[in-house]
Amino acid sequence: MPEHRRPRPPLLARSAFAAAATALAVLFGAALAQEQQPADLFGSMPEPPTEAPPPAPVIDPASPAAGALQPPAEAFNGLPPDGRGKPDWVRALREGLIQPRAGVGSSGAMQLLDHDVLMKNTAQMPYVRFSHGVHTQWLACANCHDALFVPRAGANPTNMTRIFQGESCGTCHGTVAFTAMFTCERCHSVPQPGQKPWW
Repeated sequence: MPEHRRPRPPLLARSAFAAAATALAVLFGAALAQEQQPADLFGSMPEPPTEAPPPAPVIDPASPAAGALQPPAEAFNGLPPDGRGKPDWVRALREGLIQPRAGVGSSGAMQLLDHDVLMKNTAQMPYVRFSHGVHTQWLACANCHDALFVPRAGANPTNMTRIFQGESCGTCHGTVAFTAMFTCERCHSVPQPGQKPWW
C-alpha cells in the first residue's frame, strides 16, 4: 500500500523560508535586547545614584555642640580596617581593641549565644552563615528579636533588595556595620554542595 505524502516545497522555497525566519528571530532578539532587564537574579537592584544633593548631616555643623563630638577619623584610628578601609569590628573585638558593654554604665556581661543559622535560599550564590556568636558579643537579643526577626526557622524571608533598602539585615549592614553591597564573601561564605569556594 503506497504511503500518502505531502509534496515537499522546492529547495529554493525552503531556503527562503529559513532565511526569513532567521531574519525575524534576529530582529525580534535585537528588539528584546533593547528592553531594560533586571541586573540581578532577585528582581531589581537599588536605584542608581542620582544627581540629588547629599542628605543633610545628622549633626548640624553650625551647632555649638557639634565640636563636642569625636570625628569618625579620630574615633576609628587604631582599629583594623577591612578590605574597603572601614573598621573591621569583628577583628577589633577578637584582638581585644574594643570591649562592648552589656549596657550604658553597666558592668554586667554580654549574653553570648553560639548558634549559627545557615540560609540556603541563595540561588547559585554560596549559602549565608549567620553567626549569632559574632552578633551577641555586642548586641542583646532584644536588638533584633522580635522587631526585626521572629526567632523561628523560616519566619524571616529576606533578599538583597530588602537589605539594600535598609530592611532586615540592612538595618545595620550599610549603616553602622559593613555594607553588603561590595562584601558578598562576608555573608555568602558556605559553598553549596559540589560548589568550589568562590572567594
